Amino acid sequence: MPIYFAYGRLLDPKIMASRCPNAKALGPASMGGYRFIVTSEGVPSMVKSPGKTVHGVLWDCRVGEIAVVDGAEALFRKGLDKVFLAVRFGQQSKSAILYVSRTAKTGKPHIKAWEGVMSGAAHWQFPELYREELRQWDLR
Repeated sequence: MPIYFAYGRLLDPKIMASRCPNAKALGPASMGGYRFIVTSEGVPSMVKSPGKTVHGVLWDCRVGEIAVVDGAEALFRKGLDKVFLAVRFGQQSKSAILYVSRTAKTGKPHIKAWEGVMSGAAHWQFPELYREELRQWDLR
């Protein structure tokens, strides 16, 4: 089953369940060497940044649900790339699907794309410093 690394609105278990009811949360994970951004298109993404970390959740999805995730991540809008990268999961490294914007230009969060980000970060008990970093985007 494909593993998906969510760090945007699909962090929120309720939103993920509405999209992919058979997905199973494996738990919190992280991407070292990247930082969270909101692009000029208003969507969460990440850019390389030594010493920084993006926190997220690994979801074990059914093969058919990945097409649903593609749609939720607006892959077909052609603004995002679907990539496979190694993410940190406890003491392990796991290959996961994730979506990264083609632009690093930042902007204000789009209300629909931002939905679930803060509630998901709280649900998964991300580090407080990281949640504060997210709140800075929330205030824009």
